[in-house]
Amino acid sequence: MSTSLKDRLIRHMKDGHYEPQSKSELARALNVDSRQRLDLRNLVDQLEEEGMLVRLQKGKYALKRERRDLVQGKVRILRSGKILFLPQKGDSAAASMGWDLDSIPELELKPERLNTALDGDQVAVRVERKAAKGRRNDRRSRSSASDANWKARVEEVTKRARSRWLGVFRTGKNKFGRVLGDGSGSPAYIEVTEAPAMEVLPGQLVSVEPVTYGGDKKSPRGKIVEVLGYADEPHVDMEAVIRKYDLPVEFPAETLQEADALPAEPSARELARREDWTDRTVITIDPASAKDFDDAISIRTTPEGWVLAVHIADVSHFVQPGGALDREARKRGNSTYLPDRVLPMLPPRLSDDLCSLRPGVVRLTKACEMKFNKKGKMLHARFADAYIRSSARLTYQEAFAMMNGRDKAEIPALVREAWKLASILRRNRYAKGALDLDFPEVRAVMDKDGRVTGIVTEEYDESHQLIEECMLAANEAVALTLKNRNRPTIYRVHEEPDSAKLFEFGQLCKLYGHPVHDIGQRQYLNELMQSIKGSPDEQLLKLALLKSLMRARYDTEPLGHYGLATPNYCHFTSPIRRYADLVVHRSLDPLLANPPKGAKGPGSVAALEEAAEHISETERVSASAEKDANRMKLFEWLEGQCFADHPEVHDALITDARHFGILLEIPRLQIKGLIKPDKLPGGRWVYEAFANRWKNDQGFVLCAGLRVPVIPVKVDREQQWADFAIVPRENQESPGKKIVKRKNGRHRPRK
Repeated sequence: MSTSLKDRLIRHMKDGHYEPQSKSELARALNVDSRQRLDLRNLVDQLEEEGMLVRLQKGKYALKRERRDLVQGKVRILRSGKILFLPQKGDSAAASMGWDLDSIPELELKPERLNTALDGDQVAVRVERKAAKGRRNDRRSRSSASDANWKARVEEVTKRARSRWLGVFRTGKNKFGRVLGDGSGSPAYIEVTEAPAMEVLPGQLVSVEPVTYGGDKKSPRGKIVEVLGYADEPHVDMEAVIRKYDLPVEFPAETLQEADALPAEPSARELARREDWTDRTVITIDPASAKDFDDAISIRTTPEGWVLAVHIADVSHFVQPGGALDREARKRGNSTYLPDRVLPMLPPRLSDDLCSLRPGVVRLTKACEMKFNKKGKMLHARFADAYIRSSARLTYQEAFAMMNGRDKAEIPALVREAWKLASILRRNRYAKGALDLDFPEVRAVMDKDGRVTGIVTEEYDESHQLIEECMLAANEAVALTLKNRNRPTIYRVHEEPDSAKLFEFGQLCKLYGHPVHDIGQRQYLNELMQSIKGSPDEQLLKLALLKSLMRARYDTEPLGHYGLATPNYCHFTSPIRRYADLVVHRSLDPLLANPPKGAKGPGSVAALEEAAEHISETERVSASAEKDANRMKLFEWLEGQCFADHPEVHDALITDARHFGILLEIPRLQIKGLIKPDKLPGGRWVYEAFANRWKNDQGFVLCAGLRVPVIPVKVDREQQWADFAIVPRENQESPGKKIVKRKNGRHRPRK
């Protein structure tokens, strides 16, 4: 391969008039004869591999350089199939073209404009304004804030989100078979390039190392490097989730060594500089399954009201900036909670031992002591390094029993007093406009092999609300103090929702018969949510509102929290499982009543901005992994219900009627499914396309908006879909609405 050919190629591509060209076009432009064409093709492939060239759409190539007209950001592929481009905050290319990232925080991408990018990949995107219909694309058409006025295409994938793909192995026409991915984090179709080193059977889940990413109508190619097993084997589904989201499992040796080197007991010198709370009653309230306890409370009454102390595990004492523990915690960003295991942010030596506020053991804390009057107004807050000896480790169930009992012992009395304050704080919060989006959580119960034995619904009762209000108060107090003292930190922000999405939510609520006014105003949105409360549609509509809101994230600016209706908010109360809280502790150190020696804070604003963006991403990945894992276990349970003698009956909402059956959603489980025509009971059913409904010969109809009792009859765990059958309600021969004729020939439903 001659050096002159490379020089000619680079010189040609550096020309100011160069437009991206394919290999064939390059050969013609350089007057390469037929004998050198193979050399040119190999040269282009080599320069692409070295990172000097980038391959664009339609197999065209350009020099890799910072292109002023390309916007940097990430790709998101949603479960619905919708593809979004999320631009990088403060991108100069977006600003130069007049793209207001605040009003248009994302753009939709067409599948054909994705250019091999997958979910989570960092990309460079060409963004252009669409020409207005009937007129030129002049400045008058540039004032609209709608994303419909923009079009975008991925020109380059700058960083892949995943180093491995995951999918199901299938035999095929090609020699070594194929792997079917989910089309989101992994390509939908992957050609296997070589025989795997291990035995692999059709239907098994495998991990694939990419060889090529496809494009130019060519399929992605890769080699199988790990066989996980069949999806219904113990723990295989959770291992698949871990691989799919590239979640860290093992801690590096240097991180474990640093954790093991920490002393088991705090030194006398360290205790001497801290406030001693060991003679006061401090308790923890957590789920029964919890192993790490990072928050505790203590409360006492005063003539003015209450003094509430929130104690948080002092992780910053053990995890020093720049150390191995700190680097790994920042990389992970947060703990991830899967149904059968926890992937902690910190090694167990810290999360389950040194930093866990276990009863009867001296533990170091950051204390936030707040004074409230009898109306729940915070009068003063102070912060200090302290140490405690927890008096009791209560579960939510135990705390709830104490709240509703009459035991006059010290700890039950403390719990009831804390609820007096917390209930006032909660009432005040909703009066300010906070959104009530709490609903029961359904989770799987498993045996030691990870197989689902049942599901339980965990209600969000007053014991949960008690702890939530105490933690929210501490988070607000810390955020307000850091903001007023102008200390660099990371805030938890939740921006106002897009008006168009709120409007769509309002239209949905109207379909369910709820009164809707101008819900862009918080007062009317709260009135709407109050009208929904207690209705059969409450959970479904709360979920719909959640989807219409912006995703909460981390930022170095105190932009406020829409959902909580507060201008000042940060995460301070869970440093064992969130890196953001550890940063906030470091920010607070110089402001403590007894600051540690040499307290400087968390670092530069630029470093914090980078950290905020990173941990927002790790949180999103963990949330997606947790949701996927929980859905897998729900579908595993549903599959078992198909063969049960007495399967559980679910209350389902019909969302649409089609010629192939009835689409439904089960709000409690947050899953969708289908009732096929042969599973409709009670007479002969026909589909009436003009009315978008199914009707039987007895005059009953099934259409969108009706609720029906169903049981699962067939489950596809791989596709996460279920077929259901309607079971007649007691004393009812057929489901649905009964249609009776009026004298004028029109129909009405019988109540």
